[in-house]
Amino acid sequence: MATEILLIQGWALGSVYALVAFGFVATYSSNRLLNFALPYLGAAGLLAMSSLLSDGAFGVASLRGKNPLTRAVDHPIGWLVCFLAALLVAAGVGMLTERVAIRPLAGRSPFVLTLATLAVTIIMQPVLVQSPIGRRIEMPWGTRTVRIGDAGVSISTLVVCVAAPLVLLGLRWFHRTWFGLTVRAMAADEEAARSVGINRGRVLAGAWALAAILATLAAVAFTVPPLGAGVFSIRAMPDLFFRAIPVLAIGGWDSYGGAYAAGITIGMVQIAVGGWFGEYASVFGAGYTAIIPYVIMVVVFVHGGHSGIGRGRHGAPDHSVAIDVHLEERLFLINGGAAGSFLSDKESVLVENPGID
Repeated sequence: MATEILLIQGWALGSVYALVAFGFVATYSSNRLLNFALPYLGAAGLLAMSSLLSDGAFGVASLRGKNPLTRAVDHPIGWLVCFLAALLVAAGVGMLTERVAIRPLAGRSPFVLTLATLAVTIIMQPVLVQSPIGRRIEMPWGTRTVRIGDAGVSISTLVVCVAAPLVLLGLRWFHRTWFGLTVRAMAADEEAARSVGINRGRVLAGAWALAAILATLAAVAFTVPPLGAGVFSIRAMPDLFFRAIPVLAIGGWDSYGGAYAAGITIGMVQIAVGGWFGEYASVFGAGYTAIIPYVIMVVVFVHGGHSGIGRGRHGAPDHSVAIDVHLEERLFLINGGAAGSFLSDKESVLVENPGID
């Protein structure tokens, strides 16, 4: 296989890994938990999208054919509306999960919160697996390809390659908005953040909604050809999402930029190894490339200590970054619909977690 094709496929796979890692970063940067529920939040978004693209009934027989969005799915704009609606459904599921499983545990350690997300996965898995919704996703351009050199490259592959950096830029912008700053301030010092009027519930709900949207984007990218067959399996979601653990370990648990760089690197190496050493598959075993991310993680840790792309010197997370918030006028935080605290002009806010390197 031509080297340029391997690079493009590796970039696409790395982009999927990066999108998965972005979802983990979104919840980790808000309250330092490892979100085991993320694969099933992405699966919920996939199920919603699959239903909207087919009968629009969400598994309810009496609603088949009555959803107006489904009637317009053959048009690109109709498909886009269904896609955005599925993202909103995923965001709603994420917010509901946070409200039921995480918010009641306010003040508990990140370890306890992580265990709570593990309990959520045990509950969500059978519900989603037994859902009567179809498991097929189709893109508006189908399986069409474009010629690059002597080979054809799927349009879906190129879209994934472009989508990941665009999402990264969107996250960079998001973390410079007031809500982004409140997320980072909450992660740095929850007590101090609440004392100036930041609403903890809104911050966590927003972080979980964002994580669910990112998880759905990653799941869609991995399902459509050529990375997937257009048909997804709920049980396969954890395998994909946990491949992001090496990406996060190398790129940084709280760094979107580091996660993207690590994801692209790991994806390219994985595809390159599969392409260059494919003739030895009978020796190494089928699917041997799936362990490549973990091998890379071990190599980085052995030869580079615990330092990573998204980390500071000596492997320590790059914390305690002062962010100067230059305000042209007095701004004000809204807390539960009531006026909160004022922030004075050109106030310097010290946050522990910059989120993007």
